[in-house]
Amino acid sequence: MGQIAFWSPYSGSGQTSSIAAIAAAIGSEYHVRCLISQTKNRESSLEHSFSRSLNTFNRTLGNISGTRHVSGTGLDAVIRIARSGKLEAGAVKNNTQIIEQGRLDLLSSSDQIDHAKFETASDLIRSIFEQATRYYNLVLLDLPSGDDSELSRKLIASSDVVVICLPQSWRSLDTYFNKKIWPRTLVGKKIVLLFTQHDRHSKYKAANVTRKYKSSKGLIVPYNTTFKDAVNDGDTKSFYKANKAADRRHPNYEFVYEVQRAAKQLLDEIGIDSKAKRIDAEERGAS
Repeated sequence: MGQIAFWSPYSGSGQTSSIAAIAAAIGSEYHVRCLISQTKNRESSLEHSFSRSLNTFNRTLGNISGTRHVSGTGLDAVIRIARSGKLEAGAVKNNTQIIEQGRLDLLSSSDQIDHAKFETASDLIRSIFEQATRYYNLVLLDLPSGDDSELSRKLIASSDVVVICLPQSWRSLDTYFNKKIWPRTLVGKKIVLLFTQHDRHSKYKAANVTRKYKSSKGLIVPYNTTFKDAVNDGDTKSFYKANKAADRRHPNYEFVYEVQRAAKQLLDEIGIDSKAKRIDAEERGAS
C-alpha cells in the first residue's frame, strides 16, 4: 500500500535505531502488515537490532554487524528471482524473517561486496519494493545517508513519504535546511522531519530548530540509554513490549510516548487509518 523511506544527510544520525523503534511499535500496536529493510549492501545493523526475536532457521548472526552468514534468503535472493523474470509479491514475503507474526517482517540487506555492482541493480531493487507494497500495507526503508547512491535516489522517488532523520548536530541541521546535501528526488516529495537521539534539554531541541529554520514541526525519538542497550543486544522487540504501557513516572515513558506518536502519524501520512487499525488492549497484552 505505502512506502516510507528514511534518509539522513550524514551517517551516525540514529536513523536505523529510530526505524527499529517505530517498527516495533507498529508491529505491536496495529493490525497492519509491515516490512522493514536496509538498502545499504553489507549492512546488517537493522537486522541485528531484532536478532533475539527473528526466525533464524536459515541465518546465523555474528556478534559484530556485518559478520553474518546468509543462506539463500533476503534481498539477494529476491534480486535473483527478479532477474529470472518471476518476481511477484509472494517472492518478497517468502524471503523475509518474521519479527511479529502476521504484522512485522524483515527483508535482510544484500551481502554483495562490490558496492558499484550492487548499485547497478537499483531498478530491480526499486521494483522489488514496489512489488512488496502489493502484499504489505507498509514498507519502511532504511536508506544510506548522503547523496552518493543512485539506488537511494530512486527509492526516494518511489516512496510515498520521506522521513528526514536529523540528530542534534549543527552540521546535519545546517546541511539539510540549507540544502547542501539534497538528493534531487526529494523535490516535491511529502517530507516528515524526525529528530533522532533527541535531548529536550539541548539548545538544539526540535522546537528551537523548527523555529529557527521556519520549518513545520517534526517527530521525535528521544535519546534513551536503556533502549540503546536493547538495540545493541538485539532485543528491540522485547524492550518495546516491556515498556509500551509505562506510566508517566517511568523513566522510559517519554521515549515510548514519542515513538508511539511517530508510528501513528506515519501510518496516517500514507493513508492507513491508525485508529481503525489499532489492536485492542486485550490483544496487545496477549501478543
